[in-house]
Amino acid sequence: MAAKKAAKKAQPRVVRPANVTPLTSLRPARPARKDSRAELIDVAIDIIQTQGIDALRIEDVCERVGVSKGSLYWHFSDREGLIREALLEQLYRLGDEQLGVLADAVDTAASRDEYLMRIAGAFVDPFDKAQVEARWQRLEMITTTRRDQKLSGIMEEIQQRHHRYLTDVMEKAAERGILRTDVDPAAIAAMVTAIGLGSNILSLLGDDGPTPDAWQSSLLVLIDMLFPPA
Repeated sequence: MAAKKAAKKAQPRVVRPANVTPLTSLRPARPARKDSRAELIDVAIDIIQTQGIDALRIEDVCERVGVSKGSLYWHFSDREGLIREALLEQLYRLGDEQLGVLADAVDTAASRDEYLMRIAGAFVDPFDKAQVEARWQRLEMITTTRRDQKLSGIMEEIQQRHHRYLTDVMEKAAERGILRTDVDPAAIAAMVTAIGLGSNILSLLGDDGPTPDAWQSSLLVLIDMLFPPA
C-alpha cells in the first residue's frame, strides 16, 4: 500500500510548454474595430438563427447592412462563403460564453460546493434549453465540416483552441487546489467536453431518461472524484 502511495505521489504533473500562452478566447486575434465584414456576418447569423439557412438571401443581407453586393463579394467569395463564416463566428461566440462561465467559477468560487454547482451548470445541463440548443449547433457544425474539405481544417483549429482554453482552466484549478494534481488537466478537459456534448442525447430519451435531480446528483459525484482528498 505504501509503495502504491509513493508511486502515486511521484507521478509527474503535465506541464504546459513555456512557449504556449493561455487563451482568453477561442477566436484568433483580430482588429477590434467594427467593419462591414463583421456587420455582414452579424446579419447573416441573425437570419440563420431566426429564419434558417435557406432564408438567407444576399440581397437582404446587403440591404440591412447598407452595402452593395460588390462590397459583400469583396469579403466573401459567394453566399456559401458568407454562411460558413457566419456559422463559424456563432460557434466562437457559443464557446467563449460557456468557457467564460467556467473560468469565472475557478477564479471566484468561494467554496468547493459552489464550484461544483457552477461547473456542472455551465457545461452539462441537459435540461437547460439554451444550453441544449447551443450544443446542437456545435454538433451540427462539427458534422457539417467533416464533409467539407475547406472547413475541416478550420473546425480542427476551433476545437483545439477550445481544448487549450479548457485545459488552461483545469491547470488553474489544480494550482488553486480545486483539482487533483495526479490527473492530467488535458484529459479532464477532453472528458468535460465529451460529457457536455454527449449529454444532448437526454433530449431524445423522453420519460426513459433520468430526472434532473438524478442527473445532477450523478454528475456531482463524478466531479467530486476530481477534487483533492479532504
